[in-house]
Amino acid sequence: MGKATVQERTLIGSPENAASLQSDGPAVDDPGRRGQIVRAAADVLARQGYGETSLKDVAREAGVAPGLLHYYFESKQELLLEVVVRMEHEMIQDWKLAVADIEDPIERIVAALDHAAERCSQQPEFFRLLFDLYNLGLSSPALRVRCAQMWASFIDEIEAEVRRVLGRLPAYSVVPPRDLAGAIAGAIDGIALSGLVLQQSPRELYQALKVLLLSLVVTAYVTAGQEPPIARLTSLLARA
Repeated sequence: MGKATVQERTLIGSPENAASLQSDGPAVDDPGRRGQIVRAAADVLARQGYGETSLKDVAREAGVAPGLLHYYFESKQELLLEVVVRMEHEMIQDWKLAVADIEDPIERIVAALDHAAERCSQQPEFFRLLFDLYNLGLSSPALRVRCAQMWASFIDEIEAEVRRVLGRLPAYSVVPPRDLAGAIAGAIDGIALSGLVLQQSPRELYQALKVLLLSLVVTAYVTAGQEPPIARLTSLLARA
């Protein structure tokens, strides 16, 4: 078996860091020095971008010595990874909270996509850092594995929501829930990317995605031999 590259060893790091990369969820409420550094890194990266940020910048923002920062994070890539994982975790929890009290499946679809559009507009820095991370992962096998884990976890969350919504419609979708979840995840990130590249609001594209997903509601009613609630769907779309 060949030797790991320097970059791969850096990302894997110490046993403590390896455990952090492999954990199912970040310690978002970390009150310690590591959490302080991650929060400072998120602020600096949001302002300056990954390419213009150094570990010294992060240490200065966190008010710690650069050597202490290296104790917790062996590379800038590893720090970016933890920042993005934590930000994504917080956004997913925020989305779950936004739809938690909505039982109606149609209302949940609308609320979820409205929430995605709002977050994309209000927190473009998350998506910039996410795409920086994906880009770095293309040239680092170790980082690519972690990006794939993040992506799979994101799809897991969406699949759970898809199954919940489909289970409340009069007929099930002909598209497997996992495939539908992957398509939705790709659309959400793709729309965010187009907004960054074109420097335009993504809201209209999220509205179009909402129309596409609500068309599955129509299909479910037709498949079950029931009249689709066209007037209600039209009203919900006009409300946006």
